[in-house]
Amino acid sequence: MAATRNTISGGLFLNAVIQGHTVTVRLPPQVTPALSGAPPRTEAFTGRDDELSMLLGLLDPARDNGASTRTEPDRPRAALVTGLGGAGKTELALQAAHLARERGWFPGGVLFTDLRGYAGLPCHCDVPSHAEQHGRDEGPNHDRATQGRQRGARPGEVLGELLRALGLAPERVPSGTQDRSRLFATVLDAYAEQGRPILLVLDNASSAEQVRPLLPGTGKALITSRHTLDVGARLLDLGMLAPGAAVELLARALVLALGDADTRVAREPAAAADIAGLCGGLPLAVRIVAALLAADPARPLRAMAEDLEEAATRLDELSYEDRGVRAAFELSYRHLEAEEARMFRLMTAVPGPDLSVETAAVVADREPRGARRLLEALHRAHLVERGGAYGRWRMHDLVRLYAEERARDQARPDRHEEAGDRLLDHFCARARAAGAWLSLPEAQARREAQARREAQARREAQLQREAQLQREAQFQREAQLQRESQARREEFASREEAVTWLDAEERTLVAAVTAAAGRGDRARSHALAVDLAPYFEFRQRTGEWITTALAAVDAAGRLGRHAELAAAMTLGNAYRLARRYDESAAQLRRALGLARDDRARSPVLHNLGLTYLRMGALAKAEACHRRDRRICALAGDLRGRAQAAVALGDALRARRRHPEAAKVLTEAVTLLQRLDGLGLGNRTALMHARVNLALTYLAGRPDRTPTYILWQLCAALAAARDLDDLHAQALIFMNLSTAYRNRCAACHGPSALAWGRRAVTLFEELGDSYHRARALTALGLAAGPEEARRSLAEALSIFEDLGAGRECREVRALSRADRTEPPGREACTADESEQVRDWVDDLPHAVLRGDDGRLGDVLIPGCNIG
Repeated sequence: MAATRNTISGGLFLNAVIQGHTVTVRLPPQVTPALSGAPPRTEAFTGRDDELSMLLGLLDPARDNGASTRTEPDRPRAALVTGLGGAGKTELALQAAHLARERGWFPGGVLFTDLRGYAGLPCHCDVPSHAEQHGRDEGPNHDRATQGRQRGARPGEVLGELLRALGLAPERVPSGTQDRSRLFATVLDAYAEQGRPILLVLDNASSAEQVRPLLPGTGKALITSRHTLDVGARLLDLGMLAPGAAVELLARALVLALGDADTRVAREPAAAADIAGLCGGLPLAVRIVAALLAADPARPLRAMAEDLEEAATRLDELSYEDRGVRAAFELSYRHLEAEEARMFRLMTAVPGPDLSVETAAVVADREPRGARRLLEALHRAHLVERGGAYGRWRMHDLVRLYAEERARDQARPDRHEEAGDRLLDHFCARARAAGAWLSLPEAQARREAQARREAQARREAQLQREAQLQREAQFQREAQLQRESQARREEFASREEAVTWLDAEERTLVAAVTAAAGRGDRARSHALAVDLAPYFEFRQRTGEWITTALAAVDAAGRLGRHAELAAAMTLGNAYRLARRYDESAAQLRRALGLARDDRARSPVLHNLGLTYLRMGALAKAEACHRRDRRICALAGDLRGRAQAAVALGDALRARRRHPEAAKVLTEAVTLLQRLDGLGLGNRTALMHARVNLALTYLAGRPDRTPTYILWQLCAALAAARDLDDLHAQALIFMNLSTAYRNRCAACHGPSALAWGRRAVTLFEELGDSYHRARALTALGLAAGPEEARRSLAEALSIFEDLGAGRECREVRALSRADRTEPPGREACTADESEQVRDWVDDLPHAVLRGDDGRLGDVLIPGCNIG
């Protein structure tokens, strides 16, 4: 082998180090075997086009010509491919390296080295010390960041191998790492200056310290690691394969192994998709499945999928010869520090698809900042992923299975059961506090939350005073203080904050109800399910509500009569929202039978009346609401009386007793406004009262009060906007379409059409098919002939799919009606000005803009009626 020789002049020799003023490196005339290529690439590679394009763009020498660009002011010369073990980082780097060399970008060759960053690691991830568990440092000299990090190939040893691969005689290789690094960079620069640049591929790095001495001075490098390393490289975080790409990888791997005769993927596309899903898009898992299937050509894909469906044994199935998903995860796990590993294991105590920093802090019994730092460390190790929103975290499905195995191994020292108890206590307290903002008057909810915060602050102050007097019990006292601080965080400062938390935690809370029931914790399962009911009703979450309510009913059997009543009423209300009215009525009648006094009967009668109304049992609905109103009046419950009046007015409207309904609803509006002035109002009830009052006048006196109808709807819209009640907004949009058409189809036709379309769109976004069909019906009455025909046809199709017979008959009748005559202007006031019509058209837009002052304009008699 021709040797690389160095000629030095005007410089300084330090050992074998070259610190020269002028260095001339004489390179061998031929490329050495070590530079002739990298490990072979697989022909089954797929699904990484964007990532491959990004790497090639970085390696392309044509993009290096010229100075930095405005779009890339500091163009990096290295790329770091990071990702979960088994994500295909090495394969991606190899694909890019081979393509780059084939395109003539690196005539000097590709220098590939496996840094073995995760091989043969000692385990530092067992039970942490007591101080670590509570987030305290061991002492001034305790450096967790450096413990056990000197892993894999040492940079000095790697540099020696690389220099020899570059043709340097062994006796010319310096002994020190820093000296070898300088010489290595010099040799690579010399190759580049002679038109033979070399691409360096550093695979499987575990730390920045391992990589930095190996980076070339001016050359290009590709680095792969399971950790996000700070080495000044362009980051490429490699995610999972898309479902279609995972299926394609399975098909290509089978064809590569068995030839075109293997058509199992084409014959069983559904089973192939299931396998890809059960592998979670992890390329290593898909390749192992392909190897198992190739070893047994008679094995159907469906049989393979069924073997993978059992979560408890899935990691056992995903193993073939010396490859295994569990083993890949084990390498990353063993790289963790003890407290990081503990957080990794305790994350499995949280049910649901993801978790927040707040939740992680609860299960780990730490402060949120400490929990966040641990989660970020796990993220850098690619054992957790960022969730759909900032501050939320999740695990890949297969990683979670591995974490659950480790959690079972360390359940006793981790106090896993206690972590689950802490979590459920936290969720129950938070859900109860959040539900209060949705079910109680806002002022009352605010006062109660403030009182609890003040009491908690007093309790903490007392604990701190006691802690100062009892230093010998420091750890126990600080742990108690931490729990008290957590209790304070369970409060919410506003309704918006409560709803935001519920929106973020919804799926986790639903899973927690089921998980609590699964572990035999009936009391917490029941309490959480009942406390979530106001939220599910607010967000119209029928499926989630029924799921949790059924769990509450199951749990209530051993919790007593009061629990059974609450669960039955919760399930009955959930069934009503799902339009399962017979089941709703059955549950609510059961709840009524469990009630022992009028105070307990009142809310049941209210909800039973609402169900009877939806069933069309109008006389029964009226009877329930009258009885409820009478109970509230006798008890002096003004708020309950007002809510009963709202429901009674709606029942009377349905019975076409419009004057009586208007009187009752006006009473309800007046009473609710009065309560609001006392800080006991209910904006949701007032909103519904205004809508019902508008619909009553629309049905009973449409030609005499058209502007008053619109005004009441807009006043309700202001409340729906403030409450962030999208479903109520959509209903009001639909009714606005009808109200504008009622006032004057000729003058307000564009408004009627616009609000009808907005209602259809919003109901579609909310996934409410029934009300979308109702909005399409309203749109069909406001639109031109062709759009009307399409809207009514679509509404009919939806109602038929839902089995809504009465609604189907109504739509068919509308479809047969002759509406070819242009709209007249009979409803318009003869002397009405253009200004008034514009004001009426713009009123709901003004409300949505937040200009509630427009509701106080006195342009039309009656529009200032509150």
